[in-house]
Amino acid sequence: MCIADNGGGMDPDKMRHCMSLGYSAKSKVANTIGQYGNGFKTSTMRLGADVIVFSRCNGKDGKSATQSIGLLSYTFLKSTGKEDIVVPMLDYERRQGAWSKILRSSLSDWNKNVETIIQWSPFSSEEDLHHQFYMMKNHGTRIIIYNLWEDDEGQLELDFDADPHDIQIRGVNRAEKNIQMAKEFPNSRFFLTYRHSLRSYASILYLRLPHNFRIILRGKDVEHHNIVNDMMMSQQVTYRPQPGADGIPKDSNMVAVVTVGFVKDAKHHIDVQGFNVYHKNRLIKPFWRLWNAAGSDGRGVIGLLEANFVEPAHDKQGFERTTVLSRLEGKLLTMQKNYWNNYCHKIGYAPRRNKKLINGSADKETSDYFPETSPSKTNGATKSGSKRPLSVPDKLRSHAFQKVDLKSSKRFSKPAYHGHATVHMSDEGTHRVQTPTKSGEGSSSSSEPSPPSTAMSDKQVNDSSHKGFATKKDSGKDGQGVTRLSSCTEDIQSQQDCSPCGGTYLPTSRSKSKGNNVNGDCSVLEGDLGVVEQLRKENRELKERLEKKDGAASADLLQDLQCERDRCKSLETQLQAAKQKIVEMNKEQDTLIGIFSEERERRDNEEANLRKKLQDASNTIEELLDKVRALEVMKSASFKSNR
Repeated sequence: MCIADNGGGMDPDKMRHCMSLGYSAKSKVANTIGQYGNGFKTSTMRLGADVIVFSRCNGKDGKSATQSIGLLSYTFLKSTGKEDIVVPMLDYERRQGAWSKILRSSLSDWNKNVETIIQWSPFSSEEDLHHQFYMMKNHGTRIIIYNLWEDDEGQLELDFDADPHDIQIRGVNRAEKNIQMAKEFPNSRFFLTYRHSLRSYASILYLRLPHNFRIILRGKDVEHHNIVNDMMMSQQVTYRPQPGADGIPKDSNMVAVVTVGFVKDAKHHIDVQGFNVYHKNRLIKPFWRLWNAAGSDGRGVIGLLEANFVEPAHDKQGFERTTVLSRLEGKLLTMQKNYWNNYCHKIGYAPRRNKKLINGSADKETSDYFPETSPSKTNGATKSGSKRPLSVPDKLRSHAFQKVDLKSSKRFSKPAYHGHATVHMSDEGTHRVQTPTKSGEGSSSSSEPSPPSTAMSDKQVNDSSHKGFATKKDSGKDGQGVTRLSSCTEDIQSQQDCSPCGGTYLPTSRSKSKGNNVNGDCSVLEGDLGVVEQLRKENRELKERLEKKDGAASADLLQDLQCERDRCKSLETQLQAAKQKIVEMNKEQDTLIGIFSEERERRDNEEANLRKKLQDASNTIEELLDKVRALEVMKSASFKSNR
């Protein structure tokens, strides 16, 4: 595996510092990553047993250009039984257009280093070593790791075959389920693949890329990706660490802008969550999971921030456990919980009970009530404005009823039926009580006070009809009683519940003055029957109006549903076409890969044949030279003999 760049390269001194253990030029510089001097050695030795480094550096400050070769080989050290770590190195300097050797000790040591590098590296001669410098042009570094480690099954830990433009890791970090989910949910791809895919991890490794910076992996550029582009309903929160804690300077500019939101695939309720925490533009904690809830809480919430005030660990895969980190962790956890509780219902989760309001919609939902008279009051009296929650069908009808009740309240607010009965209506139009009064008089007899307006339950209606009308006699000042007609009360009793909103219309018993008789009471009841008929008529009209509105709404809904179905069919057709196109492109790609493979194999065969012919030609030349030498010897011998 080869890692190359076109940077400034390393001169011989820097090359030795790089290849030695424990040396770091950054150890004396504060707030830098890589202060321990072991990163290159540990990372390369983790991938393979051996590594060879080529580096070319332009001359600075009047110095000549240099190029160096260094070998760090575990195979060499183990096979030769070295107790110390021996790193053979070769240095060259450009003089008068040619590369000259830089001898640090003696020529024999130089030749020994050349032999060691050729023996324990993939290169067979010093010319092959120089050929590696031609690939990096004027400056740069080229690292080749070989004898890569294998797993217990004898396969390479690194997988180069799964994707021709990627390097992946085998083992527990690579789950086929995540790979399939990444294809199904493209906005969650980096969360599902960064553990096993080098291309995926390199895409999010840097928060910002300079304009002149590229990462090329196996011949294809790595596209930089910011996970903010995978968010929806995102919001930004500014976090300021408390100064003075663990040596944090009192800097007003030391802040972290946290961007948090739902991943665009959150509606599918997949378990994608975590914060990408960067330090000085470098990703340290990818998708840091803070909330390990027992249920589905926290799913779909991802975030991003750059925290330059926390100290990275030596392996750059985490942070040092400090008070500052603990506070940041607590803040991010609280931020994720608050965001989840506020917005989880918008992607299909049930609203959380501990949340009082969800975007102000609680007031709207709780205010949508349908007023009606409560039948559970035993005393028959209810307060104006008592309400009950509505179901969904009731909510659709509540507004129409309220409008009609307001009109009815205006229509029946005046006395009707020649002063025999007055219909009173509340502001909501739900409590209606009719009070029979004496014809021609503004008030009833003073011997018995008028009862308050009430809305009576069914049981009270039955009781009052029997007790107040059928058998009981109301006495006035003179003690004369008036008998209620049972036939009239039965008609009223059978028509008592006829209001559109469930209200009850009942005559209340009232003491009569002298001269009132049965005929007067019957006229009052007949007037009540007229009110009932009129309310029945209005009720029928309201039902017809509601049926028309329901029919229109159903038609609109059916039309919308049909449009949605047509759109879904169109999208399915487009999806099928896209899938077919992808299949064709895959076939073309496979064909091209096959052609390239055949071409490469043919080229390798031709190269092998040419090498063989060259070797044969070299052998022939050597044989001819030997014959020429032999002839020259024979000729010189014969010439001497003749003399």
